[in-house]
Amino acid sequence: MTGHPQTFRAHQEEDVIASRTVVVTAIVSIAIGLAGVFFAGVVLEATTGSLRSVPSSGTVRSAGRSIANIEQTPILDAKDGLDLREEQRRELGRYEWVDKDAGIAAIPIERAIDVVAGGWR
Repeated sequence: MTGHPQTFRAHQEEDVIASRTVVVTAIVSIAIGLAGVFFAGVVLEATTGSLRSVPSSGTVRSAGRSIANIEQTPILDAKDGLDLREEQRRELGRYEWVDKDAGIAAIPIERAIDVVAGGWR
């Protein structure tokens, strides 16, 4: 030993993926995606009878969904919309017990915003 560390030179080839592999992978991925879309269309057609939902004649009303006893449905005409908005404002503007035993109360929305944003005043 002469006191000099031995230097090894290792040769590493570049990491190269053949362009043919990339193209084949892309084509297979697209084919699988298209097959999935086609299959979904077939299932939708078989279960609903249509690829698009077509509303029945007349006004369409959903079964409705409510959150905290407030109806959450789209407003379909001006009169219903105004009535619904007024009812919702009344609901959001009153104090009431939600669960008195648990100490949960509903307070007007504006008051709740003040409490959360600025603390108790």
